[in-house]
Amino acid sequence: MPGLRSQSWIAAVTIAGSFLLALVVYRPAFDSPFMGDDYRYLLASRDMSWGAFLHDAFFPWVEREASEVAADHWRPLSWTYFRLQYQVFGDERVGYHLTSFGAHLAGVVMVWLLSRRLRIATPGAIAATVIFALHPAGFEAVTWISALSLVGFSLALGGWLAFIAAVEAEQRERQLRLHALALVLLTIALLNRETASAVFPAMGFWLLLVRERGRLRDPRAYLPLAPYVALFAIYTLIATWFFTVRSDQQLSFDQSAVERGWFYVKQALLPTTNPSTVAVRAQQVLGLVVLAMPLAALYTRRWTLLALWLGFLGSILPYAFFSVGYGPRYFYFPGAFLALALGATAAELWPGAARLFRPERLQLAATAGLVVCALAVTVLGARRVDRWEEKDPGSQQRYIDELLRTYPEFPEGGTLFVTNLPFPMAVFYAYVVQPTIQYLYPGEERKVQPFFRENLEEVRPWIGPKDGLFIYGEQ
Repeated sequence: MPGLRSQSWIAAVTIAGSFLLALVVYRPAFDSPFMGDDYRYLLASRDMSWGAFLHDAFFPWVEREASEVAADHWRPLSWTYFRLQYQVFGDERVGYHLTSFGAHLAGVVMVWLLSRRLRIATPGAIAATVIFALHPAGFEAVTWISALSLVGFSLALGGWLAFIAAVEAEQRERQLRLHALALVLLTIALLNRETASAVFPAMGFWLLLVRERGRLRDPRAYLPLAPYVALFAIYTLIATWFFTVRSDQQLSFDQSAVERGWFYVKQALLPTTNPSTVAVRAQQVLGLVVLAMPLAALYTRRWTLLALWLGFLGSILPYAFFSVGYGPRYFYFPGAFLALALGATAAELWPGAARLFRPERLQLAATAGLVVCALAVTVLGARRVDRWEEKDPGSQQRYIDELLRTYPEFPEGGTLFVTNLPFPMAVFYAYVVQPTIQYLYPGEERKVQPFFRENLEEVRPWIGPKDGLFIYGEQ
């Protein structure tokens, strides 16, 4: 009983401390403005009926050209989740940010529960939880409202947790109930975002390398994976056969896929995009260390460690093979598997360190080191989030504020020519400009024409008496 109370106390302190540090990191973004795709979803939520919205979200292939929210990705539950938030928060952006942050905290709890279920020793479980709570690479998944994948991600981890419990259950009836729960959670996760599939490699490696390692020649050892393979296959068929994504978002197995995978491996231990020679070389060296970890685990026959490191590398595959984007913010999903792998590594090193140092000194040193590192990462993370808020959503909001001051009403019957777009509005051929303007000026369809500032003199002859011209920063 005392041991149980001690473990409960450790869990409470670890989770509460992780929550508090995460709050410090993400607090600067709680009031950050809407940005980019946010306006697409705001516009659809405001102007489409529930029936039309759900039809577009779940069956975009029926009227592909008219799709408002699912033109690029099939994430029906993500879109529905945004619509539900809109019904509650409307234009109050703080509410959206708080729900995203709450979903991140749910993921932190799931990492703690998984680390305990995977029997990672307490020091490793603590490290894994703190690492996931604070890892800075994928912070934009929490800070940007349109990154709607967080809810699905915690559910995907819950599916893995239920899968482990199902495999370890002794009663057949309990096994079936837990497998059913795992499949439901994973299905919901996939319908939120396709990269929830990152959890499947970790599940498979854990089952085969840890649970069933002694009977890999027995076909029955693989049976627990069968319904999950079927789920992934069915989902992939629906998402790619019935819903054909754009050519730049299809599967890619060429050199660029290897480069994308290597990019995320390098983000693991040194999450930066600093182009300096020192940073680049350090990332390359640490990336090689990451790739060497599974080999070290195999050599030392640390099977849980091997499964988790392979699970982390496997979680990168959806981002390497699917052209869903390219940048540190996509590291959020793999960050959980990295945290578990690093936590398991710390737990494996703990007994050896305990033989070299007195246990009380080792515990004191490890605790102090973790606290110092966590505080340092927290400060750096908060600064990074603050800079992001100023640079991305802040820049777009300043553009919008000046636009509304210049044109309180949209030019009646004309076209608004706009230029000097901030980066969040200019990416991908400025495709978010139209929905942004349409949301800002409700009513009939607004005609907007973005152009490059250097082409102003060529554009002027096209501007009629009913049209408007907005040159940001030069009004």
